Amino acid sequence: MKLAFSKMHGLGNDFVIINNLELRHAFSADEISYLADRKFGIGCDQLLLIDPASDGVSDFFYRIYNSDGSIAGQCGNGARCFIRYVLERGLTDKTVIQLQTLGRVITGQRLADGEIEVDMGIPDFTPRALPFKHEPAIEYKLDFNGETVQFAALSMGNPHVVITLDNLERLADENYLARLGEYLQASELFPESVNVNFIYKISDNQLGLRTYERGCGFTLACGSGACASAAVALRAGLVEAPVQVFMPGGELILRYVGTNLLMRGSATLVFDGEIEL
Repeated sequence: MKLAFSKMHGLGNDFVIINNLELRHAFSADEISYLADRKFGIGCDQLLLIDPASDGVSDFFYRIYNSDGSIAGQCGNGARCFIRYVLERGLTDKTVIQLQTLGRVITGQRLADGEIEVDMGIPDFTPRALPFKHEPAIEYKLDFNGETVQFAALSMGNPHVVITLDNLERLADENYLARLGEYLQASELFPESVNVNFIYKISDNQLGLRTYERGCGFTLACGSGACASAAVALRAGLVEAPVQVFMPGGELILRYVGTNLLMRGSATLVFDGEIEL
């Protein structure tokens, strides 16, 4: 089967996008891993499928798979690329687009400057939303190789842990961050694993962020991770809104409208192509 695709990225977090509205192909984990392979396939952090919505409300089902073939509940950078794709390919004539995901309905639109703003919904700090096997608390602690690590936990439609770093040398130590990220992801406290975000304060309106994503490892940017990190930092009084979140791939701007967190940033088309599947 010859498969048409688009390669896009949001701040270096890259995606293969496939219009599955008419194709209706049920992609296997092996097929997804092949498409995501950077040597033998196309290469991406996540595969995004445009499927018909099934909730009677949304315009599309925004379906997300990690590069290892596992299912992802949410991806903010992917949502911006998804919205740009359906607008530019004429798949909708609406200006505000509703996307069904596994966890919630999100909305997005293209702004006058070409950037995409997505309403990512309400950050959910209840442990059952992640899920996280723990009683509710503002902050949690765990022992990691004799070190006490403090973290916040919340869902943005997918599970996140946010760890605030005071020692910036830790941020540059990818080996340490990866080991801690893998430790949390393998913990029985997180039965569906978890995305691990490491943040530090730059200024009253700016955060730095590295994200170790479940099913992917380090990525250049994570939109839902930026949202989770901003929500935690704002709740703790570490920063004030609007918040610029800087990641290796670029920056996002986060702001609240009521209780909903809005994310603004770029979405870039790299190329279109076909691949034999």
